[in-house]
Amino acid sequence: MTIYGVSQSTGVERRLAIEQGGEGLVLTVTDHATSKEQQRILVQPDDVIAAVTDPPAGGTSIDGVAPPHGMKMQMDIEVRRNEILLNVHAGSDAGADIAVGLDDFQDAREGVMRRS
Repeated sequence: MTIYGVSQSTGVERRLAIEQGGEGLVLTVTDHATSKEQQRILVQPDDVIAAVTDPPAGGTSIDGVAPPHGMKMQMDIEVRRNEILLNVHAGSDAGADIAVGLDDFQDAREGVMRRS
Protein backbone atom coordinates (compact mmCIF):
# COMPACT_ATOMS: atom_id res chain seq x y z
CA MET A 1 0.00 0.00 0.00
CA THR A 2 1.19 3.51 -0.75
CA ILE A 3 0.59 6.63 1.31
CA TYR A 4 1.58 10.20 0.55
CA GLY A 5 3.67 12.50 2.71
CA VAL A 6 6.24 15.27 2.74
CA SER A 7 9.94 15.42 3.57
CA GLN A 8 10.37 17.48 6.72
CA SER A 9 13.92 18.48 5.72
CA THR A 10 13.32 19.53 2.09
CA GLY A 11 9.56 19.99 1.65
CA VAL A 12 9.57 17.53 -1.28
CA GLU A 13 6.38 15.50 -1.71
CA ARG A 14 7.10 11.82 -1.17
CA ARG A 15 5.39 8.45 -1.16
CA LEU A 16 5.80 5.68 1.39
CA ALA A 17 5.13 2.17 0.12
CA ILE A 18 4.55 -0.51 2.74
CA GLU A 19 4.76 -4.11 1.54
CA GLN A 20 5.04 -7.54 3.08
CA GLY A 21 8.55 -8.91 2.54
CA GLY A 22 9.74 -12.46 3.04
CA GLU A 23 10.96 -11.73 6.55
CA GLY A 24 9.12 -8.57 7.61
CA LEU A 25 7.76 -5.26 6.35
CA VAL A 26 9.47 -3.43 3.51
CA LEU A 27 9.12 0.36 3.60
CA THR A 28 10.19 2.34 0.54
CA VAL A 29 10.51 6.14 0.43
CA THR A 30 10.15 7.60 -3.07
CA ASP A 31 10.08 11.18 -4.36
CA HIS A 32 6.61 11.77 -5.76
CA ALA A 33 7.43 14.03 -8.74
CA THR A 34 10.39 12.04 -10.08
CA SER A 35 9.48 8.55 -8.77
CA LYS A 36 13.12 8.27 -7.64
CA GLU A 37 13.54 5.76 -4.84
CA GLN A 38 15.34 7.36 -1.91
CA GLN A 39 15.59 4.51 0.63
CA ARG A 40 14.24 1.02 1.23
CA ILE A 41 14.32 -0.92 4.51
CA LEU A 42 13.12 -4.30 5.78
CA VAL A 43 12.01 -4.18 9.44
CA GLN A 44 10.20 -6.50 11.83
CA PRO A 45 6.45 -5.76 12.12
CA ASP A 46 6.48 -6.12 15.92
CA ASP A 47 9.12 -3.39 16.21
CA VAL A 48 6.99 -1.01 14.12
CA ILE A 49 3.83 -1.82 16.07
CA ALA A 50 5.58 -1.16 19.39
CA ALA A 51 7.05 2.14 18.16
CA VAL A 52 3.64 3.40 17.04
CA THR A 53 1.27 2.06 19.70
CA ASP A 54 3.47 2.91 22.70
CA PRO A 55 5.72 5.67 21.35
CA PRO A 56 8.56 6.86 23.58
CA ALA A 57 9.01 10.62 23.91
CA GLY A 58 11.44 11.80 21.24
CA GLY A 59 10.96 8.70 19.12
CA THR A 60 12.98 5.53 18.70
CA SER A 61 15.22 3.76 16.20
CA ILE A 62 14.39 0.41 14.64
CA ASP A 63 17.11 -1.81 13.21
CA GLY A 64 16.59 -3.21 9.75
CA VAL A 65 18.35 -4.21 6.56
CA ALA A 66 18.37 -2.99 2.98
CA PRO A 67 16.63 -5.60 0.84
CA PRO A 68 17.89 -7.57 -0.99
CA HIS A 69 21.55 -6.87 -0.05
CA GLY A 70 21.25 -7.12 3.71
CA MET A 71 23.25 -3.96 4.53
CA LYS A 72 22.40 -2.80 8.07
CA MET A 73 20.08 0.21 8.23
CA GLN A 74 17.98 2.06 10.76
CA MET A 75 14.61 3.70 10.71
CA ASP A 76 14.05 6.54 13.16
CA ILE A 77 10.36 6.81 13.98
CA GLU A 78 8.60 9.48 16.00
CA VAL A 79 4.88 9.90 16.61
CA ARG A 80 3.71 13.51 16.94
CA ARG A 81 -0.01 13.74 17.62
CA ASN A 82 -1.62 12.54 14.38
CA GLU A 83 1.59 12.37 12.34
CA ILE A 84 4.50 9.96 12.06
CA LEU A 85 7.99 11.17 11.17
CA LEU A 86 10.25 8.55 9.58
CA ASN A 87 13.91 8.78 8.63
CA VAL A 88 15.47 5.76 6.90
CA HIS A 89 19.26 5.74 6.82
CA ALA A 90 22.38 3.58 6.78
CA GLY A 91 25.01 4.45 9.36
CA SER A 92 25.64 8.16 9.70
CA ASP A 93 24.24 9.23 6.30
CA ALA A 94 21.31 11.66 6.27
CA GLY A 95 18.96 9.14 4.67
CA ALA A 96 15.46 9.97 3.50
CA ASP A 97 12.73 11.40 5.68
CA ILE A 98 8.97 11.52 5.32
CA ALA A 99 6.07 12.67 7.46
CA VAL A 100 2.77 10.82 6.99
CA GLY A 101 -0.56 10.74 8.76
CA LEU A 102 -0.79 8.37 11.72
CA ASP A 103 -4.14 6.92 10.63
CA ASP A 104 -2.94 6.42 7.04
CA PHE A 105 0.21 4.66 8.29
CA GLN A 106 -1.74 2.39 10.65
CA ASP A 107 -4.30 1.51 7.95
CA ALA A 108 -1.58 0.70 5.42
CA ARG A 109 0.44 -1.39 7.89
CA GLU A 110 -2.61 -3.32 9.05
CA GLY A 111 -3.81 -3.84 5.48
CA VAL A 112 -0.47 -5.27 4.39
CA MET A 113 -0.16 -7.53 7.43
CA ARG A 114 -3.74 -8.78 7.06
CA ARG A 115 -3.09 -9.95 3.50
CA SER A 116 -0.12 -12.11 4.46
